[in-house]
Amino acid sequence: MFAVVTILGQTLDVRDDPAGLAKLFLYIFILAIIIGFIYGKNNSRPWCRYYCPIGKILGVVSRLGIIDFRANKGVPPLPKDQRYYVEGRLCPTDYNLPYKTSTNNCIACGACAYGKKKAGMGIYRRKPGEEVQDILNRRPNWSEVIFVLFSPGLSAGGFLWLILHQYQQYRDTIGGWFLNENIMWIFHRAPSWISSQRWDQHYNWLDVSLIAIYMLSYSLVIGLISAILISLAALLVRTNTMSFQKTFILLTYQYTPVAILSIIIGLCGKFFEVMNHDFGMSLTIAAGIKFFMLGVSMLWTLMLAWKVIKKINNKHGLMTLMGFGIILINVGVILYMWWPAIFGHVYMSEVEQIRKHIIVPR
Repeated sequence: MFAVVTILGQTLDVRDDPAGLAKLFLYIFILAIIIGFIYGKNNSRPWCRYYCPIGKILGVVSRLGIIDFRANKGVPPLPKDQRYYVEGRLCPTDYNLPYKTSTNNCIACGACAYGKKKAGMGIYRRKPGEEVQDILNRRPNWSEVIFVLFSPGLSAGGFLWLILHQYQQYRDTIGGWFLNENIMWIFHRAPSWISSQRWDQHYNWLDVSLIAIYMLSYSLVIGLISAILISLAALLVRTNTMSFQKTFILLTYQYTPVAILSIIIGLCGKFFEVMNHDFGMSLTIAAGIKFFMLGVSMLWTLMLAWKVIKKINNKHGLMTLMGFGIILINVGVILYMWWPAIFGHVYMSEVEQIRKHIIVPR
Protein backbone atom coordinates (compact mmCIF):
# COMPACT_ATOMS: atom_id res chain seq x y z
CA MET A 1 0.00 0.00 0.00
CA PHE A 2 2.82 2.39 0.79
CA ALA A 3 4.47 1.75 -2.58
CA VAL A 4 1.19 2.00 -4.51
CA VAL A 5 0.11 5.24 -2.83
CA THR A 6 3.58 6.79 -3.21
CA ILE A 7 3.72 6.02 -6.94
CA LEU A 8 0.12 7.09 -7.54
CA GLY A 9 0.96 10.34 -5.79
CA GLN A 10 3.48 11.01 -8.57
CA THR A 11 1.44 9.89 -11.56
CA LEU A 12 -1.59 11.84 -10.26
CA ASP A 13 0.72 14.80 -9.45
CA VAL A 14 -0.80 15.36 -6.03
CA ARG A 15 1.74 18.10 -5.27
CA ASP A 16 0.29 20.45 -7.91
CA ASP A 17 -3.00 18.96 -9.08
CA PRO A 18 -5.87 19.30 -6.56
CA ALA A 19 -7.98 16.90 -8.64
CA GLY A 20 -5.24 14.27 -8.40
CA LEU A 21 -5.02 14.72 -4.64
CA ALA A 22 -8.80 14.36 -4.34
CA LYS A 23 -8.75 11.17 -6.42
CA LEU A 24 -6.05 9.59 -4.29
CA PHE A 25 -7.87 10.46 -1.09
CA LEU A 26 -11.11 9.06 -2.56
CA TYR A 27 -9.43 5.76 -3.48
CA ILE A 28 -8.04 5.37 0.03
CA PHE A 29 -11.35 6.35 1.61
CA ILE A 30 -13.35 3.85 -0.44
CA LEU A 31 -10.84 1.05 0.17
CA ALA A 32 -10.85 1.75 3.92
CA ILE A 33 -14.68 1.48 3.96
CA ILE A 34 -14.59 -1.81 2.03
CA ILE A 35 -11.90 -3.33 4.28
CA GLY A 36 -13.72 -2.20 7.41
CA PHE A 37 -17.06 -3.54 6.15
CA ILE A 38 -15.62 -6.96 5.30
CA TYR A 39 -13.18 -7.51 8.17
CA GLY A 40 -14.15 -5.05 10.90
CA LYS A 41 -15.93 -6.46 13.93
CA ASN A 42 -16.29 -5.63 17.61
CA ASN A 43 -14.96 -2.09 17.07
CA SER A 44 -11.70 -3.36 15.57
CA ARG A 45 -9.86 -1.30 12.93
CA PRO A 46 -8.44 -3.66 10.31
CA TRP A 47 -7.61 -0.82 7.91
CA CYS A 48 -5.36 0.85 10.50
CA ARG A 49 -3.75 -2.44 11.45
CA TYR A 50 -3.16 -4.12 8.09
CA TYR A 51 -3.50 -1.75 5.13
CA CYS A 52 -3.05 1.95 5.92
CA PRO A 53 0.22 3.25 4.40
CA ILE A 54 0.37 6.06 6.96
CA GLY A 55 -0.21 3.43 9.64
CA LYS A 56 2.92 1.64 8.46
CA ILE A 57 4.93 4.87 8.74
CA LEU A 58 3.53 5.70 12.18
CA GLY A 59 4.01 2.11 13.29
CA VAL A 60 7.72 2.31 12.53
CA VAL A 61 7.97 5.81 14.04
CA SER A 62 6.37 4.57 17.25
CA ARG A 63 9.35 2.27 17.70
CA LEU A 64 11.41 5.43 18.27
CA GLY A 65 8.86 7.23 20.44
CA ILE A 66 9.10 8.16 24.09
CA ILE A 67 5.55 6.96 24.93
CA ASP A 68 4.69 3.34 25.60
CA PHE A 69 1.33 1.80 26.55
CA ARG A 70 2.11 -1.30 28.57
CA ALA A 71 0.78 -3.42 31.40
CA ASN A 72 1.04 -1.77 34.81
CA LYS A 73 2.21 -4.94 36.52
CA GLY A 74 4.79 -5.86 33.92
CA VAL A 75 4.47 -8.12 30.90
CA PRO A 76 4.39 -11.83 31.69
CA PRO A 77 5.76 -14.45 29.29
CA LEU A 78 3.29 -15.35 26.56
CA PRO A 79 1.82 -18.82 27.29
CA LYS A 80 1.76 -21.31 24.45
CA ASP A 81 -2.03 -21.27 24.33
CA GLN A 82 -2.19 -17.48 23.93
CA ARG A 83 -1.76 -15.33 20.84
CA TYR A 84 -0.04 -11.96 20.71
CA TYR A 85 -2.95 -10.54 18.67
CA VAL A 86 -6.55 -11.48 19.42
CA GLU A 87 -9.53 -10.09 17.52
CA GLY A 88 -12.50 -8.62 19.28
CA ARG A 89 -10.80 -7.43 22.45
CA LEU A 90 -10.60 -3.93 23.95
CA CYS A 91 -7.75 -2.84 21.68
CA PRO A 92 -9.00 -1.72 18.21
CA THR A 93 -5.81 -3.05 16.60
CA ASP A 94 -6.25 -6.39 18.38
CA TYR A 95 -3.32 -6.44 20.81
CA ASN A 96 -3.63 -9.11 23.47
CA LEU A 97 -3.02 -6.33 25.98
CA PRO A 98 -1.61 -8.21 29.00
CA TYR A 99 1.20 -9.48 26.73
CA LYS A 100 1.84 -6.28 24.75
CA THR A 101 5.59 -5.70 24.29
CA SER A 102 5.75 -3.62 21.09
CA THR A 103 4.22 -0.40 19.75
CA ASN A 104 4.31 -1.06 16.01
CA ASN A 105 0.54 -1.56 15.71
CA CYS A 106 -0.48 0.70 18.61
CA ILE A 107 -2.40 3.79 17.43
CA ALA A 108 -2.18 5.41 20.90
CA CYS A 109 -5.96 5.79 21.11
CA GLY A 110 -5.88 5.39 24.90
CA ALA A 111 -8.82 2.98 25.00
CA CYS A 112 -6.81 0.50 27.07
CA ALA A 113 -5.75 3.10 29.64
CA TYR A 114 -8.60 5.64 29.78
CA GLY A 115 -11.68 3.79 28.50
CA LYS A 116 -14.63 2.73 30.62
CA LYS A 117 -13.33 -0.84 30.47
CA LYS A 118 -9.99 -1.10 32.20
CA ALA A 119 -7.23 -3.36 30.94
CA GLY A 120 -4.56 -2.83 33.56
CA MET A 121 -2.58 -0.68 31.12
CA GLY A 122 -0.67 2.52 31.76
CA ILE A 123 1.24 5.15 29.80
CA TYR A 124 4.98 5.14 30.44
CA ARG A 125 7.84 7.32 29.29
CA ARG A 126 10.99 5.82 27.84
CA LYS A 127 14.18 6.96 26.14
CA PRO A 128 13.92 7.85 22.41
CA GLY A 129 14.90 4.82 20.35
CA GLU A 130 14.76 2.45 23.33
CA GLU A 131 12.50 -0.01 21.51
CA VAL A 132 14.68 -0.34 18.39
CA GLN A 133 17.69 -0.88 20.65
CA ASP A 134 15.85 -3.80 22.24
CA ILE A 135 14.00 -4.83 19.07
CA LEU A 136 14.78 -8.54 19.35
CA ASN A 137 12.60 -8.62 22.47
CA ARG A 138 9.93 -6.34 20.94
CA ARG A 139 8.52 -8.55 18.21
CA PRO A 140 10.48 -7.48 15.11
CA ASN A 141 9.03 -8.49 11.75
CA TRP A 142 10.29 -8.74 8.20
CA SER A 143 7.64 -6.34 6.93
CA GLU A 144 9.27 -3.53 8.90
CA VAL A 145 12.77 -4.64 7.91
CA ILE A 146 11.80 -4.44 4.22
CA PHE A 147 10.11 -1.07 4.81
CA VAL A 148 13.18 0.42 6.50
CA LEU A 149 15.46 -0.84 3.71
CA PHE A 150 13.40 0.12 0.67
CA SER A 151 11.35 3.19 1.65
CA PRO A 152 14.24 5.74 1.39
CA GLY A 153 14.88 4.84 -2.26
CA LEU A 154 11.18 4.94 -3.13
CA SER A 155 10.75 8.34 -1.47
CA ALA A 156 13.83 9.79 -3.16
CA GLY A 157 12.77 8.37 -6.52
CA GLY A 158 9.65 10.52 -6.30
CA PHE A 159 11.91 13.59 -6.37
CA LEU A 160 14.71 12.46 -8.61
CA TRP A 161 12.63 11.52 -11.65
CA LEU A 162 11.63 15.20 -11.84
CA ILE A 163 15.04 16.78 -11.48
CA LEU A 164 17.65 14.43 -12.90
CA HIS A 165 18.64 14.41 -16.55
CA GLN A 166 19.03 10.67 -16.07
CA TYR A 167 15.25 10.17 -16.14
CA GLN A 168 14.77 12.23 -19.30
CA GLN A 169 17.47 10.24 -21.08
CA TYR A 170 15.88 7.02 -19.89
CA ARG A 171 12.46 8.19 -21.12
CA ASP A 172 13.81 9.27 -24.51
CA THR A 173 15.66 5.98 -25.00
CA ILE A 174 12.66 3.80 -24.14
CA GLY A 175 10.27 6.01 -26.09
CA GLY A 176 12.60 5.94 -29.10
CA TRP A 177 12.64 2.16 -29.06
CA PHE A 178 8.83 1.99 -29.10
CA LEU A 179 8.78 4.47 -32.01
CA ASN A 180 11.30 2.44 -33.98
CA GLU A 181 9.23 -0.69 -33.38
CA ASN A 182 6.07 1.20 -34.43
CA ILE A 183 4.38 0.44 -31.10
CA MET A 184 2.19 3.49 -30.69
CA TRP A 185 -0.30 2.57 -27.98
CA ILE A 186 2.30 3.42 -25.33
CA PHE A 187 1.98 7.10 -26.38
CA HIS A 188 -1.78 7.20 -25.91
CA ARG A 189 -3.11 9.27 -23.05
CA ALA A 190 -3.27 7.28 -19.82
CA PRO A 191 -6.59 7.03 -17.96
CA SER A 192 -7.33 10.02 -15.76
CA TRP A 193 -7.89 7.78 -12.73
CA ILE A 194 -4.18 6.92 -12.57
CA SER A 195 -2.56 9.97 -14.18
CA SER A 196 -2.58 13.74 -14.21
CA GLN A 197 -4.46 15.28 -17.16
CA ARG A 198 -4.26 18.98 -16.40
CA TRP A 199 -4.28 21.62 -19.11
CA ASP A 200 -0.48 21.82 -19.07
CA GLN A 201 0.40 18.14 -18.84
CA HIS A 202 -1.11 14.96 -20.17
CA TYR A 203 0.63 11.81 -19.00
CA ASN A 204 0.58 8.94 -21.46
CA TRP A 205 1.14 5.26 -20.78
CA LEU A 206 4.88 5.74 -21.28
CA ASP A 207 5.01 8.40 -18.55
CA VAL A 208 2.97 6.41 -16.05
CA SER A 209 4.94 3.21 -16.66
CA LEU A 210 8.39 4.79 -16.55
CA ILE A 211 7.67 6.87 -13.43
CA ALA A 212 6.60 3.70 -11.61
CA ILE A 213 9.57 1.68 -12.89
CA TYR A 214 12.03 4.49 -12.11
CA MET A 215 10.81 4.88 -8.52
CA LEU A 216 10.71 1.14 -7.91
CA SER A 217 14.20 0.80 -9.39
CA TYR A 218 15.59 3.42 -7.01
CA SER A 219 13.88 1.65 -4.13
CA LEU A 220 15.26 -1.72 -5.20
CA VAL A 221 18.83 -0.51 -5.86
CA ILE A 222 19.18 1.51 -2.64
CA GLY A 223 17.45 -1.21 -0.64
CA LEU A 224 19.73 -3.93 -1.98
CA ILE A 225 22.85 -1.82 -1.43
CA SER A 226 21.75 -1.22 2.17
CA ALA A 227 20.94 -4.90 2.68
CA ILE A 228 24.36 -5.97 1.35
CA LEU A 229 26.26 -3.44 3.46
CA ILE A 230 24.28 -4.25 6.61
CA SER A 231 24.91 -7.95 5.95
CA LEU A 232 28.64 -7.30 5.76
CA ALA A 233 28.51 -5.31 8.98
CA ALA A 234 26.53 -8.09 10.64
CA LEU A 235 29.09 -10.68 9.61
CA LEU A 236 31.87 -8.57 11.07
CA VAL A 237 30.32 -7.70 14.43
CA ARG A 238 28.28 -10.82 15.26
CA THR A 239 29.41 -13.21 17.95
CA ASN A 240 28.73 -16.87 18.67
CA THR A 241 25.91 -15.87 21.00
CA MET A 242 23.86 -14.16 18.27
CA SER A 243 22.95 -15.53 14.85
CA PHE A 244 23.59 -13.64 11.63
CA GLN A 245 19.84 -13.22 11.04
CA LYS A 246 19.24 -11.64 14.43
CA THR A 247 22.27 -9.38 14.02
CA PHE A 248 21.06 -8.28 10.59
CA ILE A 249 17.56 -7.50 11.90
CA LEU A 250 18.95 -5.62 14.89
CA LEU A 251 21.27 -3.46 12.76
CA THR A 252 18.57 -2.76 10.15
CA TYR A 253 16.16 -1.40 12.75
CA GLN A 254 18.78 1.19 13.75
CA TYR A 255 18.20 2.78 10.32
CA THR A 256 14.66 3.73 11.34
CA PRO A 257 15.45 7.46 11.89
CA VAL A 258 16.97 7.98 8.44
CA ALA A 259 14.23 5.91 6.78
CA ILE A 260 11.49 7.99 8.38
CA LEU A 261 13.21 11.32 7.65
CA SER A 262 13.53 10.28 4.01
CA ILE A 263 9.76 9.90 3.87
CA ILE A 264 9.21 13.20 5.69
CA ILE A 265 11.46 15.07 3.25
CA GLY A 266 9.48 13.52 0.42
CA LEU A 267 6.18 14.58 1.97
CA CYS A 268 7.21 18.14 2.82
CA GLY A 269 8.54 19.11 -0.61
CA LYS A 270 5.40 21.07 -1.48
CA PHE A 271 5.50 22.82 1.89
CA PHE A 272 8.87 24.38 1.10
CA GLU A 273 7.67 25.40 -2.39
CA VAL A 274 4.74 27.25 -0.81
CA MET A 275 7.02 28.86 1.76
CA ASN A 276 9.25 30.04 -1.08
CA HIS A 277 6.55 31.31 -3.45
CA ASP A 278 4.07 32.76 -0.95
CA PHE A 279 6.17 33.73 2.05
CA GLY A 280 9.55 34.53 0.54
CA MET A 281 11.58 31.79 2.25
CA SER A 282 14.79 31.50 0.27
CA LEU A 283 15.64 28.19 -1.34
CA THR A 284 18.94 28.23 0.55
CA ILE A 285 17.13 28.30 3.90
CA ALA A 286 14.75 25.54 2.74
CA ALA A 287 17.69 23.39 1.65
CA GLY A 288 19.41 24.06 4.97
CA ILE A 289 16.36 22.95 6.93
CA LYS A 290 16.03 19.73 4.92
CA PHE A 291 19.75 19.01 5.22
CA PHE A 292 19.62 19.64 8.98
CA MET A 293 16.69 17.24 9.40
CA LEU A 294 18.37 14.56 7.31
CA GLY A 295 21.70 15.14 9.05
CA VAL A 296 20.16 14.77 12.51
CA SER A 297 18.43 11.55 11.46
CA MET A 298 21.71 10.18 10.11
CA LEU A 299 23.57 11.05 13.29
CA TRP A 300 20.81 9.41 15.32
CA THR A 301 21.05 6.28 13.17
CA LEU A 302 24.82 6.16 13.65
CA MET A 303 24.49 6.63 17.41
CA LEU A 304 21.91 3.84 17.65
CA ALA A 305 24.03 1.56 15.45
CA TRP A 306 27.16 2.20 17.53
CA LYS A 307 25.35 1.41 20.78
CA VAL A 308 23.98 -1.79 19.32
CA ILE A 309 27.37 -2.83 17.94
CA LYS A 310 28.96 -2.26 21.35
CA LYS A 311 26.18 -4.33 22.91
CA ILE A 312 26.73 -7.19 20.44
CA ASN A 313 30.51 -7.15 20.65
CA ASN A 314 31.95 -5.18 23.55
CA LYS A 315 35.57 -5.98 22.76
CA HIS A 316 35.82 -2.97 20.39
CA GLY A 317 38.25 -4.77 18.14
CA LEU A 318 39.14 -4.08 14.55
CA MET A 319 36.18 -6.08 13.27
CA THR A 320 33.81 -3.94 15.32
CA LEU A 321 35.26 -0.72 13.94
CA MET A 322 35.13 -2.10 10.41
CA GLY A 323 31.48 -3.05 10.90
CA PHE A 324 30.62 0.46 12.07
CA GLY A 325 32.62 1.86 9.14
CA ILE A 326 30.39 -0.08 6.73
CA ILE A 327 27.30 1.36 8.45
CA LEU A 328 28.82 4.82 8.00
CA ILE A 329 29.38 4.14 4.29
CA ASN A 330 25.76 3.06 3.91
CA VAL A 331 24.50 6.25 5.54
CA GLY A 332 26.76 8.16 3.14
CA VAL A 333 25.11 6.38 0.19
CA ILE A 334 21.70 7.56 1.38
CA LEU A 335 23.02 11.12 1.76
CA TYR A 336 24.48 10.98 -1.76
CA MET A 337 21.11 9.82 -3.07
CA TRP A 338 19.26 12.72 -1.45
CA TRP A 339 21.82 15.42 -2.28
CA PRO A 340 20.30 16.56 -5.63
CA ALA A 341 16.79 16.71 -4.18
CA ILE A 342 17.91 18.80 -1.19
CA PHE A 343 20.33 21.26 -2.78
CA GLY A 344 18.70 21.71 -6.16
CA HIS A 345 20.24 21.24 -9.56
CA VAL A 346 21.46 23.11 -12.60
CA TYR A 347 19.64 20.93 -15.10
CA MET A 348 15.86 21.11 -15.15
CA SER A 349 14.07 18.38 -17.07
CA GLU A 350 11.32 19.17 -19.53
CA VAL A 351 8.81 17.51 -17.21
CA GLU A 352 9.84 19.81 -14.36
CA GLN A 353 9.73 22.89 -16.62
CA ILE A 354 6.17 21.99 -17.59
CA ARG A 355 5.20 21.54 -13.95
CA LYS A 356 6.63 24.95 -13.10
CA HIS A 357 4.81 26.53 -16.07
CA ILE A 358 8.10 27.60 -17.65
CA ILE A 359 7.23 25.96 -20.98
CA VAL A 360 4.05 24.69 -22.61
CA PRO A 361 4.16 21.00 -23.64
CA ARG A 362 4.59 20.26 -27.29
